[in-house]
Amino acid sequence: MPPRLPAPRRRGVTLIEIMISVVILSVVLLGMGRYMVNFSRTVRASESRTMAVALASARISEIRASPNYSGLETNYATTESTIPGFPGFTRSTTITHTGGPRPTYTNDFKTVTVVVNGPGLAAPIKKTIIVAAP
Repeated sequence: MPPRLPAPRRRGVTLIEIMISVVILSVVLLGMGRYMVNFSRTVRASESRTMAVALASARISEIRASPNYSGLETNYATTESTIPGFPGFTRSTTITHTGGPRPTYTNDFKTVTVVVNGPGLAAPIKKTIIVAAP
């Protein structure tokens, strides 16, 4: 049997290995930081959009529940510049009447459009319904 040579001993890592590992770690951490910034931005925008949709839906529900068809315009067609509990949001309601009372007209309905603007929204939220005469 040939004699065995002793294995070379390593005493630690080299400076090059440390520098490479630091560069890799830096790239990973910067990527994660950028991801977290984008994620938090998206969450804030989503929260604003959810609040705006809730405000529009609440107004639509109020109008649907109203027993006074002839007074919809006077009661609900307005622009609210301040909404309690929702700072910075505005809500505009427009009501357009089509046709008239029977038997003169065959159509009698109102088109209700609710537009909500607020901070963090890329575009305003708009909901439209048609309410028919009873």
